[in-house]
Amino acid sequence: MKRLQLLLSTLVIFQAVNAQDPAYNDADKSAEAKTITLKTYGNTVSQLDKVAAIEVLSVQWDTARLGFVQVGMMNKRIDAVPALPHSIFLKQYIQQEYGSRLAASGVHVLLAVKDVRINERTFQMNEKAFCRIKADAYISNDGQQYAFVQAFDTVLVRGGMDVTGKHDEHLAKAVNLLISTSLDRGIPLLGASPTWQSKDAVQSAQLAAQQIPILQDTTYLDGVYANFDEFKANKPSVTAFKVENVKRRIRIFNDDANHTPIENPWGFCLKGELYRYTDDVAFPIEKSGHGFVISNYLQQARRRNQAMLWSAVGGGLIGGAVAQNAMKAHMVTTIPYITRQQPEATALDMETGELTL
Repeated sequence: MKRLQLLLSTLVIFQAVNAQDPAYNDADKSAEAKTITLKTYGNTVSQLDKVAAIEVLSVQWDTARLGFVQVGMMNKRIDAVPALPHSIFLKQYIQQEYGSRLAASGVHVLLAVKDVRINERTFQMNEKAFCRIKADAYISNDGQQYAFVQAFDTVLVRGGMDVTGKHDEHLAKAVNLLISTSLDRGIPLLGASPTWQSKDAVQSAQLAAQQIPILQDTTYLDGVYANFDEFKANKPSVTAFKVENVKRRIRIFNDDANHTPIENPWGFCLKGELYRYTDDVAFPIEKSGHGFVISNYLQQARRRNQAMLWSAVGGGLIGGAVAQNAMKAHMVTTIPYITRQQPEATALDMETGELTL
């Protein structure tokens, strides 16, 4: 009887969580997405007259979307997708915004764009839009040999009552900041005997960063990842382990005679499914393009991953706890200048393993 009551209670938890989620509502068949189109905004760059070319190398992690936005009275989250393929989305915008103002001769700028991300979150009195661009910038005198200028990584915040329609302007502002700071730092660098590398070498190194086992392997090895490097290598250092519910917190133990707890693991893989682990909370993640997204934001993935999660952890109190954690919003806490009203985390930063918007 006790086992039956336990099963019924956890089933109620699982159904209650899913009842609040449109992804589990058979009546909701929509596959909506917000398309982001970049226009011309008249943004200016002070040293643009010294530039002959601005090239974009797209090495983005999530090539399926730019992020997620909210729609409707219930703030349903849907994909935000670029109007053009990722490989040319920023390239075409930069050409239409700045191309006619470039000089006939001058320096060449190469931008290796790793992440273009937007998100938004509703608070009690307003909404906030978040925009992140992460890129490595290089500069050249001849378009052949390049010097590294900066690792650019910024998150812009914009408040208002309805921010969904302003993401294009926000992205354009972030791109402008990327180009402006790259020129401000890069042009003086050219006269300071920098270290040069060929354009081919830059491109090869940037593309090689995406050639990691966790992105290339077709199966994942079960085990516990002590750190992000183990995750990227698809080589967990602990392969005999147990996942348990201890006072409604997910804890991970070595499956040995001593039942030793595994403290502060990065994550784990259980029956081929991947989970990020932080602060005694585990939630599933799903591959998307060259990166990973929290499964809660992928409607199709939710049905698959959470069904496997339920069977993987054996149902019961463990399954209920993990299922509830999977549905919770997790905040991005690693941005030093955003300590209040932080953005929701939806993906992994594939350089650091931290959660990003």
